[in-house]
Amino acid sequence: MLETGGAAAAATLGFGVLLATDWVWLVSRAAPSPETAAATWAAGTLLVVVGLCAYAYANADENVAPEGGRASGSTEPGHPYDGLGVPTAVTLVRGFLVAGVAGIAGVALYGPLSPSWAWGAAVGYGVAAALDALDGALARRLDRVSRLGGRLDTAVDAFGLLVAPLAGVLLGELAWWYLSVGVARYVFLAGIGLRERADRPTFDLPPRASRRVLAGIQMAVVPLALAPGVFDPWMPLVTGVAAAALLLGFARDWGYVSGRFRRDDDGNASVPE
Repeated sequence: MLETGGAAAAATLGFGVLLATDWVWLVSRAAPSPETAAATWAAGTLLVVVGLCAYAYANADENVAPEGGRASGSTEPGHPYDGLGVPTAVTLVRGFLVAGVAGIAGVALYGPLSPSWAWGAAVGYGVAAALDALDGALARRLDRVSRLGGRLDTAVDAFGLLVAPLAGVLLGELAWWYLSVGVARYVFLAGIGLRERADRPTFDLPPRASRRVLAGIQMAVVPLALAPGVFDPWMPLVTGVAAAALLLGFARDWGYVSGRFRRDDDGNASVPE
């Protein structure tokens, strides 16, 4: 973990220096000076990289074979793996790409930037989104499914859908209301926490594949919306429909969590409040 984090930090700082060179600056012309833009990008990116590595380190005890799963080599269910493994490493790479998008959002705070910055955000987040289908498939293929991998995957997905739309808004490629997509999950979790603190009952969500589908739609739409000039006339309609579908999904799930909706498999569902 320390080696991975150190390599990512070194790469971030190295690319930050590259951004400050004159030839990159001539291509990317932005409002702040090249030094300021490079330092801001590197600082924002490095902050997220450190946070992601700290999160992984804090949950290192979750890097175990799942209970009820088949054994992986000499690793029995419930026992720790040796090292992170390729699938979790892919998830971390996805997180580092999202960190780079966060750095671009930081640079965009200075004011309007050239289209090259928006293209950088679109490509960075697009690759991170595409790799989302790879880490889970590798984990199953290599039999390296772990609770840590699941935690990191969810954290990267959620943070990516927060920071990429934020970058899009600051770059002028997305409407401000699309930020609701990024904050929806955090508001949902905060609501559950408030119910638990108030000693109000919370209920398990029924399994639904539509949650992954709705999140996947956002992860496909956002890179297209970030790319300047790509389907721009259609983006208000596409993002509006995608955001509405996701928010309706969260509203439905809140109905289950709060006991207002009955689970199909629960014959003893609670009385709606």
